[in-house]
Amino acid sequence: MTKTELLESIRNGENSFVEFKRDDIDNQKLARELVAFSNLEGGRVLLGVEDDRSVSGITRPDLEEWVMTTCRDKIRPPIIPTYEIIRDVEPGKDVAIISVEPGWTVHQVRHHNHPYYYIRVGTRIRDADRKEPRRLFQRRGSGMNEAIWSPRGASIR
Repeated sequence: MTKTELLESIRNGENSFVEFKRDDIDNQKLARELVAFSNLEGGRVLLGVEDDRSVSGITRPDLEEWVMTTCRDKIRPPIIPTYEIIRDVEPGKDVAIISVEPGWTVHQVRHHNHPYYYIRVGTRIRDADRKEPRRLFQRRGSGMNEAIWSPRGASIR
C-alpha cells in the first residue's frame, strides 16, 4: 500500500474491511479483530490511527514481533498476516498495516482455554451466534461442521 492509498483509506473511514486502532491495543483485542476479518472476507487493521481518523503513529517496540506472536499464541488455527509500515504518514508518525485474507478454515480466539468465534458486521465485531461457526465451516468445505456450544464458548468436535 502506498502512502497515498493509506491516506485515502483513512479519509474514507472504517468499514467492513478496515479498522483503526492505537498501537497500544491489547493482544486479545487485536486477535478478535483479525479473527473477525479472517472469518468473513478479510481486512486490514491500521495501527497508529485513531477512531476520529487522526494519525497517532506507532510507538510500541518490536511491534511486528508482537503482532506475529499474538497471531500464533491467541488464534487457532494461527493466522499469518501480512505486515507493513508506511513511514511518515504525518511528520514523524508511522502507521502499521496488518492485513488478513479470508481464512481457509474458521478461526477462533483462545481465552482461558475456551474457543470464541467472531465475525465482522459492518464496522463492528460480533460474537458468532450458535449457527454461524457451522455455516462458516460448511462454506469453507473444511468438513468440520459440528459446533458444540457451552456457556463459555463454542468448541468443535
